[in-house]
Amino acid sequence: MRILLPILPLAWAAALHAAIIQGTVVEAQTGRPLARTLVVASPVAGTAGAGKSVRTNVYGTFDLEGLAAGAYIVTASRRAFATTQYGQKQWKSAGLPVVLEEPQKMQIEIRLPRLGAIAGKIVDENDVGLPEHDVVVFRNTRPPVLVNRVSSDDRGMFRFGLLEPGAYLVRTASKAYEDGGYVPTFYKDVMMVEQARQVETMLDQETGDIVIRPLPGRLFQLSGTAYVPVMPTPITVTLVSDMGVETVTADSRTGRFQFNPQAPGKYEINISAAATRGQYAGYLPFDLDRDLTDVRIGGTQLPSVLVTFEDNKGGRVDNSKLQVLARRKELSGPGARENIDVSGRGVQLTPGRWEFAVAPNPAYYPVGFMAHNTPVGGRADGWNEIVLASGESGSMTLPIKFTLSASPGAVHGTVNLSSQFVAGVPVFLEPYDLDPVRRLAPVRIARTDTRGQYQFTGLAPGQYRLLGTFEYQSPDSAEMELARPIMVKIEEAKDLQQDLELYVAR
Repeated sequence: MRILLPILPLAWAAALHAAIIQGTVVEAQTGRPLARTLVVASPVAGTAGAGKSVRTNVYGTFDLEGLAAGAYIVTASRRAFATTQYGQKQWKSAGLPVVLEEPQKMQIEIRLPRLGAIAGKIVDENDVGLPEHDVVVFRNTRPPVLVNRVSSDDRGMFRFGLLEPGAYLVRTASKAYEDGGYVPTFYKDVMMVEQARQVETMLDQETGDIVIRPLPGRLFQLSGTAYVPVMPTPITVTLVSDMGVETVTADSRTGRFQFNPQAPGKYEINISAAATRGQYAGYLPFDLDRDLTDVRIGGTQLPSVLVTFEDNKGGRVDNSKLQVLARRKELSGPGARENIDVSGRGVQLTPGRWEFAVAPNPAYYPVGFMAHNTPVGGRADGWNEIVLASGESGSMTLPIKFTLSASPGAVHGTVNLSSQFVAGVPVFLEPYDLDPVRRLAPVRIARTDTRGQYQFTGLAPGQYRLLGTFEYQSPDSAEMELARPIMVKIEEAKDLQQDLELYVAR
């Protein structure tokens, strides 16, 4: 396998005939062939022609035919196995490009490891298994991110499969019995997330013997009334905490709703209803420290949000080139990204906390953000938070405005190894002086083209860290630090040239 591309004449692509990548996909532990595995060849920038995809046959073999000469990242994926790129050194490493320099048949093998698992048992004070007790697994982040929820079997046993390698938290759900109840309890038998013991998972392995003894304790009753201007109407009521969500349907005539008994803590209630006059929604944050049996929450028609732009130099902004993103911000973590209409018609959003951002654009970068006609402090080139309060009339339009600069910065260069350029290298750009929780992504990613060149455009001025390596697919800040990245300063309207030496872990 070669990862270095020589400098080739301009007539290179036209002069060569189509090539073929042949290979086999096997199970990493046993070497058994994996049938019906999807194999995709994605061309590196600068390679003529399109990519190809195919599924392996019963013998685990595949043929990617009709490929133009160039460099390709080859990826194999199958359910219950970790998606793997050819040439990966380890989990989270990036694959090496397969280079086709002439009409040839390149033979490769890809070994797929199985995803990890966590298994254990829920027991009472006497180590007797608790049947039908819900167990939840989270990624060990702040707030924890819900991965899956299962119930223990008749012996109190549970198992979570299809887990990527990493650190997880396992917690039992609350459960009430006639003679008392159990509060949510983390492994190893603690209530506070800060005290929970994380569980590590690895590929091709099951992490077992995770025994949790739920703590007995007081759970609080939570019920109330949800209402909208048009009744009777079915209303969906969702309870949100930093540990996930629970949803019930309120009585369509009375609006009464009731949740399972809950542990003390911070919560949010969201309601939504569809009626003949339109969509209604409401939002209520609160602390649960006692029984609450008369919570009242009303829904209104959805407020409309209108996004506008202005140039910091008084010029006109062509919003047809802009994409504005929004995501709901809840105690359980950020929601899915949505594209916001910037045509001037506005878009309806449910009440609650929201974050807005301008997607990276080569022509502009945001320098200011305003909501409710009030400037929001801090850098604007990340997520910007506002609150759409419950009760704001649907006939009102909330304006939010981005101030943009038409003079973004850029950085480009070549990734080299021993003075030779390297094709298909992932290059990572981290906005070092932007708060990590406000970044659109931990890092921006580009791959070098067939001449080893990379480029990032549309950058706000500031401090950034650059790294070119096959060691990672998307490194976090700690991994970037270990790899000794290059710190660069991006300035307005300037395109910085910064060549990089390929980082290889020793």
